[in-house]
Amino acid sequence: MAAAPVARYLSRQAAHPGGAFGHLLGRIWLTETAAVNDVAVELLAPAPGERVCEIGFGPGRTLALLAAAGAEVVGVEVSAAMVAIATRRNAEPIAAGSMALHRGDGTTLPLPEDSLDAVLSVHNFYFWPEPPAALADIARALRPGGRLVLTSLADDQPLAARFDPAIYRVPATADATAWLHAAGFVDVHVERKADIPTAVWFSATAT
Repeated sequence: MAAAPVARYLSRQAAHPGGAFGHLLGRIWLTETAAVNDVAVELLAPAPGERVCEIGFGPGRTLALLAAAGAEVVGVEVSAAMVAIATRRNAEPIAAGSMALHRGDGTTLPLPEDSLDAVLSVHNFYFWPEPPAALADIARALRPGGRLVLTSLADDQPLAARFDPAIYRVPATADATAWLHAAGFVDVHVERKADIPTAVWFSATAT
């Protein structure tokens, strides 16, 4: 029971990093989530000239990978601390006009309809206030044939003690798949990696 307040604090910081501890988390995430992010980028397969959005970009490491692939990058992040860190980390593409970062509410994208070729979100969508509504808005912003890759904690693995389940609302794989179909996505695939058993990747195509 004594550990519950600590788990709640850590989980709240993971969902919405801020302050000195939020900046520390940003540094930790650069390496801790690198393998999961790299798989997500591989599945997304960004191409030169595509307009790609990352939702919940954290310290901005994956934004840099997308920019290095030649994509025009848009980032949306709920945390002002992470926006600041990612802005410093990606100063060059931002200055060149090939990357733009925004604060967002985790429900809607500040982007016009049919304006994106691909969307990526890693270890983030279980923090969204209303995942089905957010997925519908992503579908709105994607062009027909646009691609989406989401990464979640796996629902068949025990949740780490440091994660508060009231904040880490990890959906069942079947529920997440149903949400994607309800939002209008097709070709929904679920990927697992033997060397990263705690994660699951969802890929889908907009209609």
